[in-house]
Amino acid sequence: MEQDVTVMSVKGQVVIPRGIRRKMKLKPKDRLVVYEEADTIIMKKWDLPKLKEMWKEIGKIAKERNKKYGRMSEEEIQEIIDASRAERRRPIQ
Repeated sequence: MEQDVTVMSVKGQVVIPRGIRRKMKLKPKDRLVVYEEADTIIMKKWDLPKLKEMWKEIGKIAKERNKKYGRMSEEEIQEIIDASRAERRRPIQ
């Protein structure tokens, strides 16, 4: 994992070091999802096609589950969302 030091401007802007931008093939106007966990900030490239595929898969799972068990409550849905977010926020090892 590459690491470097950067500085935040008074406007809250942070420059992603050139080596990391090149390695991740980041371009101007690319979108990043930003997470915070305790004293850590995680920035992840937002890949819209992957996001669309993820929503298709979620829809498929929901339809199959509804056929088998009936509709899910809002609480059950929130638990699944929270578990998925926690899984995605785990540090990469």
